[in-house]
Amino acid sequence: MSPLTGKGNVVSDAEDLARLGAQLYQRGLVSSTGGNASVRRSSTVLITPTGRSLADLSPEELVEVDSRGDATGSGRPSKEVPFHLGIYRARPEVNCVIHGHSPYAVAASTLLSPHPVNAFPVYTAGYLARVGRLPLIPYFSSGSAELAAAVSEVATGDTKAILLQNHGFITVGDTIESAFNTADELLDALTVYVITEGRAKPLYEADAWPKQKEIEVSA
Repeated sequence: MSPLTGKGNVVSDAEDLARLGAQLYQRGLVSSTGGNASVRRSSTVLITPTGRSLADLSPEELVEVDSRGDATGSGRPSKEVPFHLGIYRARPEVNCVIHGHSPYAVAASTLLSPHPVNAFPVYTAGYLARVGRLPLIPYFSSGSAELAAAVSEVATGDTKAILLQNHGFITVGDTIESAFNTADELLDALTVYVITEGRAKPLYEADAWPKQKEIEVSA
């Protein structure tokens, strides 16, 4: 079995990933040529290219990489390939990884203290259902082995999202839709935190996040 083989037989089309890039750009989750996204494809990974805006990618521009992060064809993959591969290796159920540099994610990450389990309060039931806990890791250079190791360390169990200090966010999901919905919900929560300067009253503080069953979860 390949180290990238996941659960089930989910193979995403290149057009699906290209459309996701446009959605991320339109939602403000990525900007300029920043951010990246990938999907698991059997024993390989399809990822967005380096130095290219996600706003209008064509399927042909996406890059397929093997378990070492080497491109199997033409094109140069995002420099963040290492943490994408690390997540896929650690989480067989994950089939999509999103990384963005939303200004609200960056702002919130500079106001909060790193924590390996959860650094963020719960403001809504929807957030609890779609995001849950939010680890925050210290700053590491983009594309570095140190960043990949730090991400893999906290991307365990039921973690759906990670905040990267002075950098941005990561979300994961078993489908493109679920990874996007988590990113979408996360952005709303980070916006609330930043525009209220952390003074909004939470349902649960960061150090007391509950199990999902303890609160009525909105559909």
